[in-house]
Amino acid sequence: MPVHLLLFLLSCTLSAAVHASDAPAPESSRFYRLAERLDSSDEVARQQFADIALLELAEVLLAEAALARRQATEEGAAAPRLLGWAVAVEQYADDVLRLQRAVQASETVQLLSSPLADLGITAGSLSVMLSHPRREQQDVLEARIASAFCARNDCAGLLSVAPAQLAAAPEPIPVIPQVAQPAWSFTRDGNVCEQRGLRVEFPAPAGRAGGRLIDERTLCQQLFTELDSLALELRWQSRQGVALEWSAMVSTSLPQRTDHAVLLNSAGDTLLIALPLLHGTPGLLYVLLPWLAGEVGSADPVTITLDAAKLGWTAAAER
Repeated sequence: MPVHLLLFLLSCTLSAAVHASDAPAPESSRFYRLAERLDSSDEVARQQFADIALLELAEVLLAEAALARRQATEEGAAAPRLLGWAVAVEQYADDVLRLQRAVQASETVQLLSSPLADLGITAGSLSVMLSHPRREQQDVLEARIASAFCARNDCAGLLSVAPAQLAAAPEPIPVIPQVAQPAWSFTRDGNVCEQRGLRVEFPAPAGRAGGRLIDERTLCQQLFTELDSLALELRWQSRQGVALEWSAMVSTSLPQRTDHAVLLNSAGDTLLIALPLLHGTPGLLYVLLPWLAGEVGSADPVTITLDAAKLGWTAAAER
């Protein structure tokens, strides 16, 4: 095994061990439950999972190397260290792609899991650990792998979701969310957009209202579009056996990406979705979680009213 690969794997293993000992998950995420089932499943599904995982990891590594090279052009004293890091990561990405070719060549594939390390993939004499160079992005990498695999396979059946859980939402889930069409009402006190129990109240404009109304309608359309997309994805996650822990849900931004990561539970299941308005308005997602739970079917429907002025949306509409 090349020295750079050995050092990289060792650093990832130690990092994963520290991470696991600091915050042990109460139960396995969908990613690890899939790996456990696939390890005793048919070779074709296991090969497909490994192929997807290795490609995702290679893309992450190459993106990190490219970022380090760009930073090296801006950092004087740190440039040699950044370039050395970029070279090591690029070499490791080459090893990952070499293993992917072995997987595609129908080598016997093994998925190796350990409570003190990230998932490993072995084919023939080659092995790789699925470790993100940025430890805090590990859950995002695993979520991307699981989502890509489940987009092509019946993960609910593979994970043997309980019949009672499937019966709770027997209706088919649409592939794309419905187009948001909130209802509007106009009074002297201001404008209101509303849909399925969620209201957004805008104060009356001080001057001409024409331009601001257009901005308000655009903002409401974006809000309900993001919420409909998020509710749709949450239904899919639930249908595939992912536990939705509403008290644990938070969104974070991702470096060099336009989408966001939504943590779904304490096991680390993560949803990747673009939520510029929900994420960009502090505290908004937390306020809307009870409404979302009702939309997904995890709780009774609730009515929520948002004050656009308190959220800072009136200033955005007036610009």
